[in-house]
Amino acid sequence: ELWLIEGEQAPRSLGVIPVGANVHIVVTPELKQKIAQGAVLAISLEPAGGSTTGQPTGPVVASGDLVSI
Repeated sequence: ELWLIEGEQAPRSLGVIPVGANVHIVVTPELKQKIAQGAVLAISLEPAGGSTTGQPTGPVVASGDLVSI
């Protein structure tokens, strides 16, 4: 599952990434602004269908910020 983490706020799910699949995430102006302000993206391993708690429950396997290239 893909998460957006802004500072000390609780992670917010951006959607489930199915195993072995590619996904496309729409980067809204709001999301673009949050990323530009330093929000971090993280991926956690979750049960099929995603976290049932609204928060990451499995191990985080990747995390980091984005930079302009």
